[in-house]
Amino acid sequence: MTEPAKKVIKRLDKICVCCGRKIKVILYKNKSYRGGHYFGKIPLYAKEELHKVFKMGTRKKHIGKLVIEVLKKAPKSYKYEECWECPGCYRRGEV
Repeated sequence: MTEPAKKVIKRLDKICVCCGRKIKVILYKNKSYRGGHYFGKIPLYAKEELHKVFKMGTRKKHIGKLVIEVLKKAPKSYKYEECWECPGCYRRGEV
C-alpha cells in the first residue's frame, strides 16, 4: 500500500491580523499548509529600546536622487509574532 501524499502533522488555531477571526491551519509533513495565508514574522520592540535608538539619531542615505533618513542603529526585538490572514481578507486584498 502507498502512503498518502499529505500526512497531517499539526492542527493550529491562529488569528487573522486584519479581521481578528480565528483560522484553523493544517500543517502537513511535506512542509505545506492549508487554511490561511502566512506572511512571515513581525518583530516586536520594547518602548525603551525604541527610545534608545531614536536618541542615537539618524543619518542621510542617498539612493539615486532620493535622500532617506536612516536610523544609526537597528532596535533589538524581544519577540516575533507570526502574521496570518484568513482566505476572505486575502481575497479582498486587505492589509
